[in-house]
Formats: sequence, structure tokens, C-alpha cells
Amino acid sequence: MKSRIHPKITILLATFNRAHLIVETLKSIQNQTYYNFECLITDDNSADDTEAVVNEFIETDDRFHYFKKPKEYRQGLSATRNYGLDLAEKRNAEFIQFFDDDDIMHPQKLELQIEPFIEEPKLDITICMYRKFWGVTQIQFNLKKAFDPSYSIKTDNLLRSFYLNQIHLNSLGPIWKFEVLKKYRFDTLLFYAEEREFYLRIFLKESLKYQLIEQILCWYRKHDQAITSNLYSNPNLKGESEKLFQKKFLKLVLKQSRPPFFILKSYTKIAVRRNNIFFIDLLSQYFSQVKNIFKPKYFALWMYIKMSKVLNFSKILKL
Repeated sequence: MKSRIHPKITILLATFNRAHLIVETLKSIQNQTYYNFECLITDDNSADDTEAVVNEFIETDDRFHYFKKPKEYRQGLSATRNYGLDLAEKRNAEFIQFFDDDDIMHPQKLELQIEPFIEEPKLDITICMYRKFWGVTQIQFNLKKAFDPSYSIKTDNLLRSFYLNQIHLNSLGPIWKFEVLKKYRFDTLLFYAEEREFYLRIFLKESLKYQLIEQILCWYRKHDQAITSNLYSNPNLKGESEKLFQKKFLKLVLKQSRPPFFILKSYTKIAVRRNNIFFIDLLSQYFSQVKNIFKPKYFALWMYIKMSKVLNFSKILKL
């Protein structure tokens, strides 16, 4: 039986070519006040000394485990995280903390974020605040001094606030109950925005019980050598991934029995502003369905699209 007093947290640490930075990250994990964790380090076949550096570090701490990603997984951060999730499932993980190989945990991060789960077993996720940093000398572990309201996570609707960029949420902040994540994996066709797509997909499809920990408990490193920039030299990749994400997410939204209106409204505005024919056609088909055409809000969005077409045609005639 798993311990309910001190349940184990599985940290999934994806890495690629981080020999020069990863030890700082590993030390911040090792220094946690909450002892019962395992850290699964999944390496996307680094070309530098990451493997040697990690193996030397973990020799003296059996909570850390190193895995080189097998060839059956695609190259990229999404597939590396999926490999970590697959490992976690095989190990019967109970709680998941995603983490990056160049960022820093506050010593009390795991402790302060697992406590609510112990007090309320029905919780699905706890979320903390984070701040950016450019060097470890900038990090302030005094919680009162570190606090910055501009990194707010206050919300009464995770999906709405995250979709509308009203809260600061990245992969470092949450600790998840693994039961929620079991049926989900990152989209390996995305090389940017994969994290946002993953969270939005879950927030859209699941009714999550969450608790906010309004403290800065992790630090996100800002520099030019992010994992994605290390891997991909194609300058168009970011834009292509963003377009693919937006298309796939809209399709998913329209499949829901009750699509959130704020998302439909947002996509309608984007479609008209950018004259995105794919969005316009998809939304028009949806709004014009018999089940939707008599809904006033849907009808208003449909008319907005139709009027925009008329106005654009009028502009063309004047040329």
C-alpha cells in the first residue's frame, strides 16, 4: 500500500545538451525538504557530456535515475516528456512534477505542494508561482522577498485564465495527480507550444479540482540556449507549430458537447482579423448547424463572420 502520510513524487526531468547547467538543477532537487521523491532524468541523446555529468551526480543518491531515450521515440522535448510519462506509468507513479534541466526549485517546493493533496485527497493538481532568472545569483529563496504579484496565478477558472493568458503557468509550477495524466501525452508533432497545447487539452476535457500555492517556488532560467533552440535550426518551425496547434485545438474545442464560448469568440476574432480561411470555414460550418443556429450568441458570431466577408469583398471591389 502506498504511503498516504508521505506519498512519493515522481519528478520528470527532460534534458538535452545541458552538461554545463544540469548540476545546478539537480542540486536544487536534491536539497528539497520533502524527501520522498524520485527523479527520472530522460536524455534526448545529448551530444555533450550530459550523460557523464549526470551519472557522476546520481552515484551517491539513489532517488535519481538516468534514462537515455530509445530510438522508437521521436527527437524533441514532447517525445522526451512522453518517455518520462511512460516510465512513470510503469513505476506506478502517484504524483508528477515536470521540470526542466536548467531551472531551479525552491527547497520547499515539493513539501508545500504535496501538503494539500494529503489534506484533501480529491485534489487533482496544485500550482505554484514562478519567476524568471538569468543567473543563480539572482535567486531569492526567502519567500516573502521573492514574492512578485506580477506572476499571479489567481483564478477561479483554470481553462479560461490560461487560455486568455491571464495567469502565469508553465511546466514547472504544477504537481499533478498521475491519475489525471495517464491518458494524455504531449503532441510530438509540435516543437513549440507543446506545453500550452498539453495543458489546454487537459483543462478543456477534465473538470479538475485544484489548489493554488501563491508562493514563488520555482525559477525559470532565461537564456538563448533553450532545449528547443538547441534542437531545431529551422526558423519557420515556431510559426508552423503554432499554426498546427491552433488548428488542432479548434477542432478539439468544436468536438466538445459544450464548447466554452470565450474560446469560440476568441477564434472568431482571430479568424476575421487574420482572414484565416481554415478557421472561417470551420467556425461557419459549426455555427450554421441546426443545433446551433438558434443560439443567440452563436448566431451573432456567425453573422460577424458573414459581415466580415461582405466588407472584405467590398474593399476588393474598390481596388
